[in-house]
Amino acid sequence: MLSVSDLNWLAVLVAALAYFAVAAVWYQPKVMGTRWMKAVGVDPSQGSPSPWIFVGTFIAYFLMGTALAMIAQGIGASSFGDGLVLGLVTGVAFVGAQAWVNATYESRSIDLVITNGGIGVIGHVIMGVIVTVWT
Repeated sequence: MLSVSDLNWLAVLVAALAYFAVAAVWYQPKVMGTRWMKAVGVDPSQGSPSPWIFVGTFIAYFLMGTALAMIAQGIGASSFGDGLVLGLVTGVAFVGAQAWVNATYESRSIDLVITNGGIGVIGHVIMGVIVTVWT
């Protein structure tokens, strides 16, 4: 039976922080940031975004980590391999596929699918492993 009280909340927090940190590196100009800015039409000379955008992002990652921990608990996942598969499946099926759908409807380039979907898959794998192994 799923129980929110049985989740390892420290693992969920660390998973969200890990995703946040990897995404911060991912969106740096020398990694995927320039590609992303071009795909969405962001002009870097127009200044920095509001700090609140990062608060909202962390909350979203925390919610994703909570959901992954609940799924891991529900399916009895407990090994590195289980977490890897959980992260890959949810990352590709939920985040990657949604990035593809959004880019298609918004008439955006494949670069946007690669940048946003790619970090979604990577982030889910990281979180899936953390919340699965650290029980």
